Amino acid sequence: MKDFKKFFKYRLNNLSLVLSAVLVIGGWLWAFLKLREIETPVVIFYNSVQGVTRSGEVGEFLKVLVFGLLVILINFFISAELEERSRFWGRLGSVFTVFLSVLIFIYFAAIISVN
Repeated sequence: MKDFKKFFKYRLNNLSLVLSAVLVIGGWLWAFLKLREIETPVVIFYNSVQGVTRSGEVGEFLKVLVFGLLVILINFFISAELEERSRFWGRLGSVFTVFLSVLIFIYFAAIISVN
């Protein structure tokens, strides 16, 4: 138990975990609530050059949610370990985690705007 507590010792790391989780879960919830009533296939990937390159169901957003949360959790543990060795690398990992979650949130917003 003592080893597990060391992961929650750093404020910036904890803040990045919570903020990232809120962004990813919020983006998924927003996309799910907006697009659940669509009966036709949902645009999953849109390219301005080729147009729609992949379509699917709303349930495929669950994969993005699970992947995003998994990456956030792994980055949280890596950042906590790095924070003990070097503050710079630990904080850089925390900032990268938030940046990644913002990109996932933008993905959900773009999919909503295309559909």
